[in-house]
Amino acid sequence: MENRINIGELDTLVTLFSPVAGIGTQGEKTFTYKAFRDVFAKIDGNNDEVINYSNLESEQNKVLTVYKVPEMTTRWRVQISGQMYEISSIDPISRVSPLCLLTIHSID
Repeated sequence: MENRINIGELDTLVTLFSPVAGIGTQGEKTFTYKAFRDVFAKIDGNNDEVINYSNLESEQNKVLTVYKVPEMTTRWRVQISGQMYEISSIDPISRVSPLCLLTIHSID
């Protein structure tokens, strides 16, 4: 089923960054990130509780609703108001929807 969203809810301007592979000084693969596109997104907060090393931890994730970008992978990054985030997952709303959901978390 299609998730109904009003186009006016895409109200926050975010920047998508794509990775560019390179070679480091010792021959290792390195990635630098360059701005790919500015897009409008709807931002929702999400708190997940996980057990990590027998401790209960709370992670703050954000879920963005954006238009699909065919080349986007989970190696990409998202910048919101100067803060950089990693993409944890990319979930389509439906097969025919032009929108997708990005689950992101802060880079510490």
